[in-house]
Amino acid sequence: MLIAQITDLHIGAPGEILFGGYEPAGAVAAVVARLNALDPRPDLVLLTGDVTGNRTAEACAQARDLLAPLELPMAAIPGNHDERRLFRETMLDLGARVGDGEFLQLDFTAGPLRILGLDTVNGVLPPGGSLCDRRLDWIAARLDEDTDRPTLIAMHHPPFATGIGGMDRIGCANGDALAALVRRRSNIRRVVCGHVHRAVTADWAGTTATICPAVAWEIRLDLHEDAPPVLQPQAPGFQLHRVAPDGRLLTHTIFMT
Repeated sequence: MLIAQITDLHIGAPGEILFGGYEPAGAVAAVVARLNALDPRPDLVLLTGDVTGNRTAEACAQARDLLAPLELPMAAIPGNHDERRLFRETMLDLGARVGDGEFLQLDFTAGPLRILGLDTVNGVLPPGGSLCDRRLDWIAARLDEDTDRPTLIAMHHPPFATGIGGMDRIGCANGDALAALVRRRSNIRRVVCGHVHRAVTADWAGTTATICPAVAWEIRLDLHEDAPPVLQPQAPGFQLHRVAPDGRLLTHTIFMT
């Protein structure tokens, strides 16, 4: 089984050119074409948030147009730059799997994996994430339902520190509480995230956690605690997670050229 992860598209209005010359239309179209052309084809595209850059209906309409050519099944969770109602409507229009209710969380199976998607959006600025008691209770209950099936947790904000001070300050609050839940279970094979705009791998809570590079921009690598987040141009990136029959994952990071 093959899962493609894309994240942080930051789509704006049609024709909009953003910081550093980033043209969302060109970047997203190139990634979609590459995914459609992969052989073997991914069984699933997992989108981990920040589809839009400004939460507007205009940006969502553009996102719908740009992602419509994707010929692969998709599941999606929101990021801090997404407005939940518009995000859900856009994903449903695209035929994607998306959550319902106050928090847009996911629980489904794909091949040997159970996939749990967490909505870490806090709805306020600065754009950090959070896991309130209700969301923590939800995932605790889901994890208790099946302690054997290999499980992947997807979330936008990483629940661990990356060493990039500016991004860690807007990471996921209550990450330690999630770590306590994950550490007690041996079937959590991977935690996959977005938000940081860099490819990062961490040993975390007794499992492996990864961050997918963004379709838009890159955050400059600066490991000083007081460093601000600085955007810089990069080629659009995504990740391919190859899932073995026993649920083990092997990840490849791809940058467009």
